Amino acid sequence: MTDKQTMTGFALTGVFLCILFIIALFLEEHNAKIFLEERGVVESATVIFYFLCAVFIIYKGKLNYLKRYYYIFLLIIFCMLREMDFHKRFTTMGIFKTKFFLNSYTPFFEKFIGAVVIVVLLYFLYLMLSRHFKDFYDGLKNRYIISFGALIVAIFLGASKSIDGISRKFDMLSVEIGEKITFYAWAAEEILELGIPIILLLTYMAYFGRSGNGYDI
Repeated sequence: MTDKQTMTGFALTGVFLCILFIIALFLEEHNAKIFLEERGVVESATVIFYFLCAVFIIYKGKLNYLKRYYYIFLLIIFCMLREMDFHKRFTTMGIFKTKFFLNSYTPFFEKFIGAVVIVVLLYFLYLMLSRHFKDFYDGLKNRYIISFGALIVAIFLGASKSIDGISRKFDMLSVEIGEKITFYAWAAEEILELGIPIILLLTYMAYFGRSGNGYDI
């Protein structure tokens, strides 16, 4: 893909996500839940796009890419598994909750496995940032489309996490928000999470589309 085609893809993705958000707002409560809830339309599409991204990386990058950038690939796989609720499917509760480690009723073995998973993820994040942040920053200055793709992914990720469980976060501040705002935040969170693998796939299409590319994402 050329830079122009990739930018068009990014723009169309933004339009697509906005349309999905508008659709969610006009759905009746029952249909909205089917559209947005776990294993619903949006979450299923998110898993599919992560899967397509992983398959595309394997197909285009082959073993050389996987050996060199295994931590990026495995982070993408983890994101797909998280959308499939693997982080809480086999344990007492989600392993990213503080009380998972602090309560007395979670089995020690679960806590141990959860801690190992988190340490490995943090290590992969460290590898990615330490090895690629300079290329990412230089790419933004030089207007590389791949760096812009990575930036959009980071923005979507940060935005979705900031509004995740927004009512709970406001409760901690003793501030009550209405059901509509809570629903809007939930819809925005789920739809932004769908945007992440779509942008990733477009970015990787641009990355592998460059013959002899000399910079990393």
